[in-house]
Amino acid sequence: MTFRQALFLSLLWTTSLIASGQSEYDVVVNSTFSPVISDAQQKINEKANIVDTVKVTKPVEYAVNAPVFVTRFVPEPIKAPKIGKDQISRLYRNFVKLGFGNYWTPYFDFEVNSLRSTKWAYGGRIFHHSSWGKIKTYPTASQSNTKIEAYLQRFFKNYTLTTRAGYNHLLAHCYGFHPDSVFPQSMDYKLNAKDIRRQYHHINMNMGFSNNNINKNKLNQQYAINYDFLTDNTPKTYEHQLGLTAALNHDIQLKKAFSLNAGGEIGFNYFHNRWNNAHLSDNALANINPHITFKYEEYFIKAGFNALLHFRQGEKAKFHFYPDIEARLHIVPQIFTFYAGLNGGMRRNSYLSFVEENPYLSNMVDLGFTDEKTKIFAGIQLGISRSLSIGARASFAFCAGKPFFINDTLQKFFLHTQDTAMELYLNNTFNIVEDKANQLNLHFDLRYQYKNQLWLSLNLDYNYYKLSVDLLEAWYKPRFIAEFEIDYLLLEKFLFGLDLYIHTGAKYPEFINGGIAPKSMKAVFDFNFSFEYIWSKRLSFFLNVNNFAYQRNYFYQDYPSLRINCLVGVKYNFGGEAIGKK
Repeated sequence: MTFRQALFLSLLWTTSLIASGQSEYDVVVNSTFSPVISDAQQKINEKANIVDTVKVTKPVEYAVNAPVFVTRFVPEPIKAPKIGKDQISRLYRNFVKLGFGNYWTPYFDFEVNSLRSTKWAYGGRIFHHSSWGKIKTYPTASQSNTKIEAYLQRFFKNYTLTTRAGYNHLLAHCYGFHPDSVFPQSMDYKLNAKDIRRQYHHINMNMGFSNNNINKNKLNQQYAINYDFLTDNTPKTYEHQLGLTAALNHDIQLKKAFSLNAGGEIGFNYFHNRWNNAHLSDNALANINPHITFKYEEYFIKAGFNALLHFRQGEKAKFHFYPDIEARLHIVPQIFTFYAGLNGGMRRNSYLSFVEENPYLSNMVDLGFTDEKTKIFAGIQLGISRSLSIGARASFAFCAGKPFFINDTLQKFFLHTQDTAMELYLNNTFNIVEDKANQLNLHFDLRYQYKNQLWLSLNLDYNYYKLSVDLLEAWYKPRFIAEFEIDYLLLEKFLFGLDLYIHTGAKYPEFINGGIAPKSMKAVFDFNFSFEYIWSKRLSFFLNVNNFAYQRNYFYQDYPSLRINCLVGVKYNFGGEAIGKK
């Protein structure tokens, strides 16, 4: 053993002896020192920076599989609708309306019709309305209108036959003058109402045939014959009209969204007039109007023409040709439509058409033809909803033979008394003057309906006439016309109505020293109110108040209207069919 090893062992043995001989004790150290590592949290959060010196590359292989989704459609069951009893409205065989008003105004309207049938439909009507009022400083202004009408229809499997007949009696007095200023005051004479009375008797008959077209491949057919006879209280004065028409067309479905219709109309009209021993030349018009219409999606086009032959007794036939073109574009289907077109035509100015517009006519009226050489038109239609629709259009027509009413200064009134006989000019009747006229018309209309409670309509028209040198003005034609009507049903018992009519801008001729000067007529304001109390489905009571603005309206010079007038009455339905019984 070396010396170093012996020394180490001796020291180790000595140390162990000292340790074994010590006793246990506590050491208390008083100090404010607290050992803390200040950046311990930072060192904990630090990421270990391991530098990998070995780079291992592992190849990856993958494949894309199209997923398959398993779907299952389970339709929801449709609830069965609740079906009640059939709501078939009850029809009544008879209708009667009775009324009476101031100015001794009786009103009577009686109608009878057949009930539901698959073979027959027939009915008739008797109507009378008269007024026996007086206007201060004017002669009697009484008037009346009486009608008797009947119709009959027969329904077959493939076609329908229709016939109608009627008689109309119209009475009017030409009261447009002041007797005190016409008849000499020194003459003891009382004007008789028969001296200024005008009575018109009109008979009409019509027969028609139309096929029901159950099979769409068949030709649509309509044929009609119409006859009118008119006479007045002047001896040997009458008019005959005979009209024949035939309309044919056929639908051709080329594709699902494309359709074509080809067809046309053929017509013939004959006129025979006679004035108090003065026979006028007979006239006839024959026309053919073929056309083709194309419809594809929102596009509609009509192309055709109207060829017309005019026959006058003792003269050669004259040929007239007019285009018939129209295009429509449904910009928004069933909501917004724009249309434009070009057409024209000729019509006979008959005695009947003038009487229906103005009954204060002379014993002999100049009759002619209105030739609408060309008419250009365009417009829009808006169907904003099922309840509201708006329309606007403009047209410009080039016409020859445009008729206008003018006071007849040549009509003589023969005054016979016990002492003397004399001729007077009352200027209380009207004749016809014709002229070339270019007419501009602007029209606007609005329709609104709210359920079965409110109905509203508005019509506005503006007319401008450019005449040749023959006439100074378009006599008695208003420049602006406004019509407004509203009806309101309250609690299904009370029906209120308001009707407003306004027209302005009309001119009348004033005769001064053999010349004519145009004068402006007073604007017309005709305001009417109606009320009806519905007692039941069969019985109701009504009240009409006409011209409640209390105006003296003049549609023709020296022809003032009555002021406020009322009509009160009752309506009644009876003879109804049984519902729900076999």
